[in-house]
Amino acid sequence: MTTDWEAREKEREAEARLAAVRTVPVYRPARPMGMAVQRALRPILKDAGPAPETLKSRWTEIVGLQLAKITEPLRVSRAKGGNVLHLRAPSAAAPIIQHAKDHILERVNLASGSKITSLKIVQTAPPKQLALVIPRPLTPEQRAEMVRSLSPVKDNPLRKALGGLGEAVMTGLRKG
Repeated sequence: MTTDWEAREKEREAEARLAAVRTVPVYRPARPMGMAVQRALRPILKDAGPAPETLKSRWTEIVGLQLAKITEPLRVSRAKGGNVLHLRAPSAAAPIIQHAKDHILERVNLASGSKITSLKIVQTAPPKQLALVIPRPLTPEQRAEMVRSLSPVKDNPLRKALGGLGEAVMTGLRKG
């Protein structure tokens, strides 16, 4: 059984040992640089408006499928009265977009939380449509030559597959 005096003596000895031993300082990593940069830039970028990449990634849900098919946000620029959203659209769709301007601005401001006051339409040529290529059919002579060259093949599914391949090569037809 230890007395009160012995307990105090042991405590003093432990404190003396701890005071004599040098400890390793605790390593505290630096704060992430992104947090400091974000804190510094937040007041500056508050009025800058949304990034065009943000608008592009959510464009269909912001303006709807119909308008998203014919428009594309290019950039947001600053003006005296507020920010200006530049949209790329075919020249034939410009009147439709001009008519829906208020709706587009309302939806963009609601989605981005910024103050875009006007819309500028950059008119472009309509997208080029690819022409449908119809392959020419095999002539009877070509088909007879192909059947004759495949006659040595005994396996029916293989002959059928080789015939389809030969026809595709001769007509220039490509799938997929």
